[in-house]
Amino acid sequence: YRSKLAGLCGNFDGEQTNEYEGPREEIYKSPKEFCLSYMVPSEQCKAEGRKQPVMRNIMITRLNDRNEEQACFSKTPVAQCPEDSKKAKSEVRSMEFHCLLKELQSTQKMIKLHKSKPLGDKLQGKSTDLVQ
Repeated sequence: YRSKLAGLCGNFDGEQTNEYEGPREEIYKSPKEFCLSYMVPSEQCKAEGRKQPVMRNIMITRLNDRNEEQACFSKTPVAQCPEDSKKAKSEVRSMEFHCLLKELQSTQKMIKLHKSKPLGDKLQGKSTDLVQ
Protein backbone atom coordinates (compact mmCIF):
# COMPACT_ATOMS: atom_id res chain seq x y z
CA TYR A 1 0.00 0.00 0.00
CA ARG A 2 3.06 2.27 -0.02
CA SER A 3 2.26 5.55 -1.85
CA LYS A 4 -1.26 4.34 -2.65
CA LEU A 5 -3.08 5.88 0.32
CA ALA A 6 -4.56 9.37 0.50
CA GLY A 7 -6.63 11.56 2.78
CA LEU A 8 -6.47 11.90 6.53
CA CYS A 9 -4.38 8.74 6.85
CA GLY A 10 -1.54 10.29 4.85
CA ASN A 11 -0.04 8.83 1.68
CA PHE A 12 2.31 6.27 3.31
CA ASP A 13 5.24 7.13 1.06
CA GLY A 14 7.83 7.25 3.84
CA GLU A 15 8.49 10.99 3.38
CA GLN A 16 7.75 13.13 6.43
CA THR A 17 7.87 16.39 4.43
CA ASN A 18 4.65 15.72 2.53
CA GLU A 19 2.74 13.66 5.09
CA TYR A 20 0.04 16.34 5.41
CA GLU A 21 -1.05 16.45 1.76
CA GLY A 22 -4.46 18.08 1.30
CA PRO A 23 -7.20 17.12 -1.16
CA ARG A 24 -5.83 19.45 -3.85
CA GLU A 25 -2.23 18.21 -3.42
CA GLU A 26 -1.31 21.19 -1.24
CA ILE A 27 1.18 20.46 1.57
CA TYR A 28 0.33 21.60 5.11
CA LYS A 29 2.77 22.01 7.99
CA SER A 30 0.07 22.10 10.65
CA PRO A 31 -1.95 18.94 11.42
CA LYS A 32 -4.93 21.15 12.37
CA GLU A 33 -5.03 22.90 9.00
CA PHE A 34 -4.42 19.59 7.22
CA CYS A 35 -7.53 18.17 8.89
CA LEU A 36 -9.56 21.31 8.15
CA SER A 37 -8.69 20.97 4.45
CA TYR A 38 -10.72 17.75 4.33
CA MET A 39 -13.77 19.18 6.11
CA VAL A 40 -17.00 18.75 4.16
CA PRO A 41 -19.59 21.48 4.76
CA SER A 42 -22.94 20.15 5.91
CA GLU A 43 -26.48 21.43 5.52
CA GLN A 44 -26.95 21.11 9.29
CA CYS A 45 -24.17 23.63 9.90
CA LYS A 46 -25.80 26.05 7.47
CA ALA A 47 -29.20 25.59 9.14
CA GLU A 48 -27.68 26.28 12.57
CA GLY A 49 -25.89 29.38 11.27
CA ARG A 50 -22.41 27.90 11.75
CA LYS A 51 -19.81 28.65 9.13
CA GLN A 52 -16.93 26.44 8.10
CA PRO A 53 -13.42 27.90 7.81
CA VAL A 54 -12.14 28.25 4.27
CA MET A 55 -8.65 27.05 3.33
CA ARG A 56 -6.89 29.74 1.30
CA ASN A 57 -3.46 31.18 0.71
CA ILE A 58 -2.87 34.62 2.18
CA MET A 59 -2.03 37.34 -0.34
CA ILE A 60 -0.23 40.58 0.48
CA THR A 61 1.18 43.26 -1.79
CA ARG A 62 4.51 45.04 -1.50
CA LEU A 63 7.02 47.06 -3.51
CA ASN A 64 10.27 45.28 -4.38
CA ASP A 65 13.77 46.83 -4.52
CA ARG A 66 13.06 48.20 -8.02
CA ASN A 67 9.84 49.85 -6.80
CA GLU A 68 7.67 47.33 -8.71
CA GLU A 69 4.43 46.16 -7.14
CA GLN A 70 4.37 42.47 -6.21
CA ALA A 71 1.66 40.09 -5.08
CA CYS A 72 3.02 37.70 -2.45
CA PHE A 73 1.20 34.44 -1.71
CA SER A 74 1.69 32.29 1.37
CA LYS A 75 3.25 29.02 0.31
CA THR A 76 0.85 27.10 2.57
CA PRO A 77 -2.93 27.65 2.73
CA VAL A 78 -4.39 28.59 6.12
CA ALA A 79 -7.87 28.40 7.64
CA GLN A 80 -9.70 31.70 7.17
CA CYS A 81 -13.15 32.96 8.02
CA PRO A 82 -15.68 32.99 5.15
CA GLU A 83 -16.20 36.41 3.55
CA ASP A 84 -19.54 37.13 5.24
CA SER A 85 -18.51 36.29 8.81
CA LYS A 86 -16.65 37.82 11.74
CA LYS A 87 -13.62 36.16 13.25
CA ALA A 88 -13.88 35.32 16.93
CA LYS A 89 -10.14 34.82 17.40
CA SER A 90 -6.97 34.84 15.38
CA GLU A 91 -3.41 33.70 15.87
CA VAL A 92 -0.14 35.18 14.73
CA ARG A 93 2.41 32.93 13.10
CA SER A 94 5.34 33.19 10.75
CA MET A 95 4.50 32.40 7.11
CA GLU A 96 6.65 31.93 4.02
CA PHE A 97 5.59 33.86 0.91
CA HIS A 98 6.47 33.61 -2.78
CA CYS A 99 6.26 36.97 -4.59
CA LEU A 100 5.40 37.69 -8.23
CA LEU A 101 5.17 40.89 -10.25
CA LYS A 102 1.56 42.02 -9.93
CA GLU A 103 1.37 43.34 -13.50
CA LEU A 104 1.86 39.89 -15.08
CA GLN A 105 -1.19 38.18 -16.51
CA SER A 106 -0.27 34.90 -14.79
CA THR A 107 -0.15 36.71 -11.43
CA GLN A 108 -3.57 38.26 -12.08
CA LYS A 109 -4.96 34.75 -12.65
CA MET A 110 -3.47 33.59 -9.34
CA ILE A 111 -4.97 36.59 -7.55
CA LYS A 112 -8.44 35.59 -8.77
CA LEU A 113 -7.85 31.89 -8.10
CA HIS A 114 -6.60 32.37 -4.52
CA LYS A 115 -9.98 33.83 -3.53
CA SER A 116 -11.80 30.59 -4.32
CA LYS A 117 -9.45 27.73 -3.44
CA PRO A 118 -5.97 26.85 -2.18
CA LEU A 119 -3.22 27.37 -4.74
CA GLY A 120 -1.74 23.97 -3.87
CA ASP A 121 0.83 22.78 -6.38
CA LYS A 122 1.26 26.23 -7.94
CA LEU A 123 3.50 27.29 -5.02
CA GLN A 124 5.13 23.99 -4.06
CA GLY A 125 8.87 24.15 -4.56
CA LYS A 126 8.86 27.90 -5.23
CA SER A 127 11.43 30.15 -3.58
CA THR A 128 10.67 31.91 -0.31
CA ASP A 129 10.88 35.65 -1.03
CA LEU A 130 9.40 36.92 2.21
CA VAL A 131 8.83 35.62 5.73
CA GLN A 132 6.27 37.50 7.74
